[in-house]
Amino acid sequence: MNDVPDTAGGYTARARAAIAAAVREQHDFGGWLAYVLASVAADLGSTEALTAGRPGSWEADVVRQLVKGTVGWDDDNLQDYRGQLP
Repeated sequence: MNDVPDTAGGYTARARAAIAAAVREQHDFGGWLAYVLASVAADLGSTEALTAGRPGSWEADVVRQLVKGTVGWDDDNLQDYRGQLP
C-alpha cells in the first residue's frame, strides 16, 4: 500500500466519506466521479494538473483516461466544467 500523507486537515477522510456517500446515492457513480474530476481539472487548467505529482504511474493513467473520456482527449470541452462545483 502506498504511503498517503494527509497533511491538509483530514482531506483523505473527508474524501473517503464523500465517495462512500456518492456510491450509495449516485445511480451512475462512475459518471459522477468523472464529472467531479473534470470540474477540478477545469479549475486547475488541464487534465494533466490532476496527476502532475506522478504523471507516469498507472493510477495517473486511469485518472487521465476517465477525465479525457469526459472532456475530450485534447481537453476540448474542459472549459465546460469550469466552476461547476462549489
